[in-house]
Amino acid sequence: MLGKDLKYLRNKHLSAMVQAGELVFQFTESQITGLPVAKNPMKLDANQLLDHKYWLLHALGNGGFGEVWLAQDTVLGDHHVAIKFLTACSPDQDKAFLVEMRALAGLNLPGIVTFHHHFRHQKQLALVMAYCAGGSLLQRLRDRLPEDAQGWVNQVADWMLQLCETLAVVHARGLVHHDIKPSNILLRDGMAVIADFGIVNTTGGTVIYSSPGKGLGLARRDDAREDIYALGVTLLELLNRAHPWNALTGEALEQAKHLRTLPAGLNQPTWLIEIALKAIHPEAELRFQTAADMAAALRARSVPVSVDRNAMKAHRAVLAGEQALKRGAWRKAEQAAAGALRLSPRLPSAVLLAGRIKLLQHQTDAAFDILKDAAHGPSRNLMGVELGWLYLQRGEMAMALSTLSDEVTRNPLNIEAHCLLLECYWSVRRFDEMKHLAEILRAEKCDNSAIENAGLLARLGLRELDPDWLQKQLARAKGSPFSIYNAQVALVGPQALGGWDCLLQKLVFQDFRFGVSAASKSTNTVMVEYQGNKVAFTDKLISIGKLAGNSLQIDSPSTSRRHAVIVNMGNEVWLHDLHSTVGTWVDGILVRGKQPLLGVHDVKIGRVPLRVWSREDRVV
Repeated sequence: MLGKDLKYLRNKHLSAMVQAGELVFQFTESQITGLPVAKNPMKLDANQLLDHKYWLLHALGNGGFGEVWLAQDTVLGDHHVAIKFLTACSPDQDKAFLVEMRALAGLNLPGIVTFHHHFRHQKQLALVMAYCAGGSLLQRLRDRLPEDAQGWVNQVADWMLQLCETLAVVHARGLVHHDIKPSNILLRDGMAVIADFGIVNTTGGTVIYSSPGKGLGLARRDDAREDIYALGVTLLELLNRAHPWNALTGEALEQAKHLRTLPAGLNQPTWLIEIALKAIHPEAELRFQTAADMAAALRARSVPVSVDRNAMKAHRAVLAGEQALKRGAWRKAEQAAAGALRLSPRLPSAVLLAGRIKLLQHQTDAAFDILKDAAHGPSRNLMGVELGWLYLQRGEMAMALSTLSDEVTRNPLNIEAHCLLLECYWSVRRFDEMKHLAEILRAEKCDNSAIENAGLLARLGLRELDPDWLQKQLARAKGSPFSIYNAQVALVGPQALGGWDCLLQKLVFQDFRFGVSAASKSTNTVMVEYQGNKVAFTDKLISIGKLAGNSLQIDSPSTSRRHAVIVNMGNEVWLHDLHSTVGTWVDGILVRGKQPLLGVHDVKIGRVPLRVWSREDRVV
């Protein structure tokens, strides 16, 4: 019932907008810019003297708003300016432009092209601006100047930070650009400066840089997150050296926006792509909320995960409210929803509970008031964990981090999503963030031993743990089987394993499902046949390698010191290759990371053959 009501009202709203001519569709010049194209453009020629002092030199470019010319100020002598001639304006638009241009000039920001003054030529408005000799970022992309890859990444990151800092000040004054793109970003003495502020602020922007919500008319004109979206697309374009969706139109373009499709081969640097993906989230609530937030992420070289302890407490109240609702205890359910909303007013699960209560009480209007924002917001995504896990397994780390960050923002008590996020941090070696997140989750008493193991791994990655502490932990027999195994590996020491990097490669991350109580209580038997002898193992982690401390020691030149581990928990058996030198094979296939063992398998540890039965009742 709710879905039909919301869909009807949304379609009715869009239909009215279409009839009113408010929607902007692609791709003609007037449709992209939102302004009518002048039918009889004025004639401009080099060597013309305008406004009694500006000597036109040559055209710099043209677009939907008109032509831009380089001119010499004959009064000031060797001083050059850029003059933009607006070829499609009305008196009301002229007035609005000038009001905003003066307001921006009053900010005196180095990151905005300076507006000097204006005059009229052939009844059309001409804006006199500072000339940026470095050209635009679009020209820089087209020129493809030779630069080393890392130097280009550093330069792009610097430009993005400059743009974010400028937009943070402008947005704080209630002004939004609405058409951020490489052609509107100029270079002055190496600094990125924004052009056309004020000129584009009443237009629909450029479709391939606009958010999906903006294309549907669902974005407010004063929403600064639209500039953040366009800035994220621009960041991807600079990293890719081409627009990520340049060849797409219509439904294909909209699908790419919703899926945040990355161009083939664009996967580095992970941290900068992660920032871009956060900026271009199709849901405005899950983008950077301010340009200052995006600037902070650029400085930190990572997207901070928002772990809100109030939201965690609120979600516990939601769970209690859902149980009360199942029992028909309306008052308790309403009290739980109200308490959750007081703690975290924007928590999707709390909003949904409050709306569901009103629906079950047949208070449709009240339910719509509560749910109208959530219907197109973060609560409509119900597959964050599954998608995050999929991206993680595929090695698409930026997408995995972005998807899982969104999920824990939506559902702060989704411990599985938190554990996957910890695994992402482990994979990309972001140990500080991994440690911080693990400490918060343990402080909130999140009951899963995978969190404890992740905290141990993070501290080992940061080289914080000494042998005495590790020995004490083992002597107390504390921790999950993974924590005990990893502590034992760490005690062997980096020297015995080839250095710190090699030691970290021998550690094993614990999956969320192996941290639940049912998995820890399960007992399986794994049979391994080696050199004609069968050995039964009930250990939850069975280590294989050349060192004497392994569960199964194999003394062979092709075997690494810590070669592989068999995880035997929760009625599952997995074989992990520990970055061995020669490799691990299962039934003739090279193991990349880990491989499930189901039944009987021929396994090679380096060049040493083994026969492995993952269930005792399969032994023959």
